[in-house]
Amino acid sequence: MKNQICMRRIFLLFFTVLSFAAATAQQTVAVPVDSESHQIMYREVIILDGSKDILYDRCAEWVRSYYVNPVSVTKIQDKINGKIEGTGRFKIYYFLKDDTRVDGGLIMYDLKLEMKDNKLRYTLNNFQLKAASRFPLEKWLNKNDPAYNSKWDAYLYQVDTTMRSLIVKLKDGMKPKVIKKDEW
Repeated sequence: MKNQICMRRIFLLFFTVLSFAAATAQQTVAVPVDSESHQIMYREVIILDGSKDILYDRCAEWVRSYYVNPVSVTKIQDKINGKIEGTGRFKIYYFLKDDTRVDGGLIMYDLKLEMKDNKLRYTLNNFQLKAASRFPLEKWLNKNDPAYNSKWDAYLYQVDTTMRSLIVKLKDGMKPKVIKKDEW
């Protein structure tokens, strides 16, 4: 009996610490903000081996594999100038006290992939919550706003996590495919 009570207390303590750590992690999300435009922006130049055309083909293949409906995402596919542009989207959620997941809305963002010989630059910006009118996510960064809602931190955490995952998958997708020789 004492062991059960002790185990319950340990479990409760563990759950409390874990919940606090998750809440703290969500509140301290530091999404990258461009110093000139003051918009949330993920941008990096990646040095890769390959001509502009080879890198374009890899990017186009990655877009087709990453997005469920790549035709609806891409607006510009310009191999000559080494550019793919479009608008991505993903859902965000919030959780009720009973851990029920509730739809928090649809986030839309601009995707720009630019290729040069041995270089790829990605830009992910113009993040907006799709609603009756577009809602720029930069408003979520202002905790002094009278309309501030604590859900905004969790939403920003989801945006940041989703974008960082996209970037990792993009970098993996840009690696040259290893061709196995059938030597027998």
